[in-house]
Amino acid sequence: MNEPPAASYGNAGSSSLRRARQRLFTRFNTDSTNEGSSIHMHLTVEEALTIYPLSHAKLVAGHQGVNRMLRSVNVMDAPDAGDWIKTGEMLLTTAYAMKDQLDIALSLLRMLDERGGAGLGIKVGRYWSAIPQELFDEANRLHIPILELPFEFTFSDQMDALFSADHTKTTKKLQLVLEKQKQLMQYALRQKETGSLFPMISGILGYPLAVFGQSGHLLYNNTALTDETLLDGWPWPAAPRWEGFGDSRCFRLPLMQGQSCAGCMKIYLNAPHMLKEEEALFHQAAEIVTHHLTPHVEQRKNTSRQHQLNSAFAGFFNREFSFHDLMRSCDHHEVTALSGTYQCVFTTVSLQHPNRSRLLNETRQLLMYHSLMQAYESEHLYLEDGLLSIFKLPEEQPFHKKDFTSTLSACLSGSASLSRNPNLSGVQCWVSRTKSKPELLHNAYRECLETKQAAERLQIKHTLLHYESIELFSLFQHLSEEAMINYATQILEPIYSKNKLIDPELVLTLEMYFEYDGSINETSRYLFVHRNTVSYRLEKLADILQMDFKKMNDLLRLKLAFLFRSYLKHRDSHEMYRT
Repeated sequence: MNEPPAASYGNAGSSSLRRARQRLFTRFNTDSTNEGSSIHMHLTVEEALTIYPLSHAKLVAGHQGVNRMLRSVNVMDAPDAGDWIKTGEMLLTTAYAMKDQLDIALSLLRMLDERGGAGLGIKVGRYWSAIPQELFDEANRLHIPILELPFEFTFSDQMDALFSADHTKTTKKLQLVLEKQKQLMQYALRQKETGSLFPMISGILGYPLAVFGQSGHLLYNNTALTDETLLDGWPWPAAPRWEGFGDSRCFRLPLMQGQSCAGCMKIYLNAPHMLKEEEALFHQAAEIVTHHLTPHVEQRKNTSRQHQLNSAFAGFFNREFSFHDLMRSCDHHEVTALSGTYQCVFTTVSLQHPNRSRLLNETRQLLMYHSLMQAYESEHLYLEDGLLSIFKLPEEQPFHKKDFTSTLSACLSGSASLSRNPNLSGVQCWVSRTKSKPELLHNAYRECLETKQAAERLQIKHTLLHYESIELFSLFQHLSEEAMINYATQILEPIYSKNKLIDPELVLTLEMYFEYDGSINETSRYLFVHRNTVSYRLEKLADILQMDFKKMNDLLRLKLAFLFRSYLKHRDSHEMYRT
């Protein structure tokens, strides 16, 4: 059907056009200064070209602009049509107003580009037999799509089809959002906390995300962006906000628990358009993440898994519950961290610290969700004096006992509160020896407490301390400092005396040799030298110290000397032992 100029619509108009008016809730106007008809959609020009009957149109220019968003369609043939262009709008025209004035067509094209229009559709055959080459050139320069519309279809046919297709697309997207909401609700109803929380949330939403803790430390990131880029502008206001534009947009949500902010989540979109319902879905996901990041709030609810486990473990350590009672509670709540080889970490903060609760919660976030800790299944429990974390160690391959401690140290060093904000320092973690049976849990907890107590006596301020570091000292803790000084001086004087010129690399090699429990491979790895170099240095040191490192007695003497020296360094008891 031939398309008349817009000025004739108000007089009679076709019955199909009247039906289109009703279906699309739009109107056509005879006033040339009005904006004509408009429907609102969320398609790209490329998607629109797949929809019948617009699929019969030809994309004749501006091919690089096919990803422009098509949000509305207007039919305009007035000379001043450009004054009414909106963002995302595609103009359909018979070229009536510009058939003899190419400058009007060029001006219209430039106005479309300036206002972010979607493109220009021209029905050729009535007023233009062919689209002028100058218009092609300008469209290609501006990347504005020009469509040669099929002559046999009316504008209303094409608009109706676009609206129906967009409605179908939106309906499908709403159904998908509803399905995602259902999955989030199902996940939220699960009581067990899991380190896979963030990958699960990201998978349900279908977008990459980054999650930050209370002090800006990165807990999770499956985007392609670096930590520095993700943290740009931190600290952020505690309000939802969009960042970026187009395909580079992200939605930033604070993780609010009442008036307290437990962290922040950024969701990165790979699509230029998002429904309001999907934004509401992001808020729902943020609430679930907040719930898991702030479990201390849930302790007030007797029905919560966290509270029940805290009570069971506290009762067991206080001899109020039997081991059988504890295991029954663990089975009920699907606690599996004790089912293999495990280690315990007890985290404490001074009771007088003004941010004690915040620091304990932040440490829990790191230990549970940090990417470095994802190799370990874990359980985290709030006890009266601190946070007890139980880590199940991997069993697939030989696992060196220092691997866990090294990973734990690297995880804690990434905390903003520990590394970037000295005012929040105060976290200390005490690590037990490796255990292989659930029955040894009480021993592991006791080792953590003994490590804490020994560190207080030794005035050791380390963030992380292993039980094995103070185990021998507990046997000799009642020795006087004078006796320790005399013993350490007698053994280590050949390498630490100011009167002896000893290569510092030799001394460092010996220190690392004992730090890594006599492992030449680990020592060489730390020093970035060949293991034969380590062996050569140890032979040279054995001559200097008049010892045989193959004899247990000599190794034990050196171990005690280094232990006493470490104690004296932390106490600053003697000038020669200061760091």
